[in-house]
Amino acid sequence: MDLANVYFDQDLNLLTQTAGKMVGLILAHSVLIGNRLKAGELLVPLIIYYQEGIRKLEAFEAETQQEAVLRGQAFIAQIPDNVERWAYVQDGLITLNDGVKQDAYFIKAWVKGMQAPLELYQTYQLNPFMLVKTVKPINYEASGLPISEANLFTDAVNEGIVSHPLATREELQQCFGSSL
Repeated sequence: MDLANVYFDQDLNLLTQTAGKMVGLILAHSVLIGNRLKAGELLVPLIIYYQEGIRKLEAFEAETQQEAVLRGQAFIAQIPDNVERWAYVQDGLITLNDGVKQDAYFIKAWVKGMQAPLELYQTYQLNPFMLVKTVKPINYEASGLPISEANLFTDAVNEGIVSHPLATREELQQCFGSSL
């Protein structure tokens, strides 16, 4: 048995699980806020990060959404070396294959050891608020996460969702369905 490969596989499993949990946590936070927004309001871009083991949250409020997004991107570019993991979200629109524009949360997540931040999006509809389909990765393999662990990642996203410290099970099921 090649112990180096065993340890490498365990490290990849841990990266995959941690990244999935970060995506789930930021998605739960976004959905709980988005579910309460009024027509025309947008989610303020925000980041949840762990610095020296302490969870922190930073919101990037500004006069315009564009300015808020730029503040969030600048924060990400300057993240200190002692941050172990982070997940960022911003509100926006995605153009679907049929040309229709759809509201979406754009998410980036990174865990120390990944090759690049994982980028994903989650579409949703307003009035009533509802998620549309499931979260869609944009650069899964380019982030350094193995496609062979996609199911592990999905399970970890669900774990991250239910780990939200302020959400009730009922609220989460209302937003994400009864599969949680």
